[in-house]
Amino acid sequence: MDRRILATLKSIEQNMSEPVDLGTIAAEVKLSKFYFERLFQAEVGESYYAYFKRIRMHNAASRLKHTNQSIYEIAVAYGYGSNAAFTRAFRSFWGVSPTDYRADRTSWDAEAFYRERNLSLSLDVAPNIQIRDIGSYHCLFRRYYGPYTRMRAIWQDFLDRLPEALRGNYDAEARFLGRIYDDPRVTPPDEIRYDCCYVFADDRDPRLQLEEIRSNLVTTDAGLYAVIDNVRNPRPRPEIYAYMLDRWMPTTSYNYSDAPGLEFFAGNPVEANRSWAPVCTMLVPLE
Repeated sequence: MDRRILATLKSIEQNMSEPVDLGTIAAEVKLSKFYFERLFQAEVGESYYAYFKRIRMHNAASRLKHTNQSIYEIAVAYGYGSNAAFTRAFRSFWGVSPTDYRADRTSWDAEAFYRERNLSLSLDVAPNIQIRDIGSYHCLFRRYYGPYTRMRAIWQDFLDRLPEALRGNYDAEARFLGRIYDDPRVTPPDEIRYDCCYVFADDRDPRLQLEEIRSNLVTTDAGLYAVIDNVRNPRPRPEIYAYMLDRWMPTTSYNYSDAPGLEFFAGNPVEANRSWAPVCTMLVPLE
């Protein structure tokens, strides 16, 4: 993906409360408004404003399902000044009001949703969850779209495209992480976002100054995370996230966060994603 569009996606995802004018964002990446709009459409597959609205509406839908925040609080979080304005936008996008969307539990049973995709799913056994304050990481990243069933192929593509300076023994010398954004019960499979990342252990690493790396850097969000070790006895990805969001979080004082979740792979991420049960450490951001 064009590095200027990657920069725009990062800006959108870090500033969900207020829309950034298309002309302003185009100027920031040193493009004319006309050329930027065409380039964004070509690279992302939809217009700048359509993408911004879709991401906000998907995040808002997740908050309605996974938090006890009032509709007004959610409206304000996504830049709407009133319930009425938010309700109009939400109904236009989803076809129902925020109140009705939150109340509809018929399609929101985690086990029923996922069992069709993974017969071994069980939310009865609780994974061990620890709350940790996690710092930020500097990473080279590449954005992918598509269902989580493509994880192994996505990671293989990422490794194949790594700059020569980062190639090596993936089982011993490198650390990788995935940034996970979307709940497949909200976001259609082809629109699910996932970032594959190479982690730099030292922020003074001279390779960070290489042009081919510098233009594709991202810094992960520091903060409080719920951490699950899925290395010793790995469980399916949907099972872990469904338990976290549907069973565990409602019993705590924590809220769903818009920041992406993290998946740390100690070794080769292709091998770690051989099945629905990825061998990794999962971090879910908390508010």
